[in-house]
Amino acid sequence: MIGLWFAIACALFAIVYGILQSRWIVSLPAGSERMREISDAVREGAVAYLKRQYTTIAIVGLVLFLVIGFIPQLGWATAWGFVMGAVLSGSSGIIGMNISVRANG
Repeated sequence: MIGLWFAIACALFAIVYGILQSRWIVSLPAGSERMREISDAVREGAVAYLKRQYTTIAIVGLVLFLVIGFIPQLGWATAWGFVMGAVLSGSSGIIGMNISVRANG
């Protein structure tokens, strides 16, 4: 049980650290007008890439959700856990891409 609380504490610390670092990066100057144009173009391409990738992954994820849900040994609780993990993983990918594009500007 102590290990679970330690893992939760580490996760909360990582989330707070990520929020603080993200705020710091976003508060930095974005550079010259030309740098902002290039950064915006890179961000637009990155968002289009992630949208296409996540659309494909969502189709596969839906199939896996149904397969996991209908397997008696796993069940619907496991299937919903899979969905939660997939959504949170995708969210971290979007946030990470957004922050990394801004940091490179």
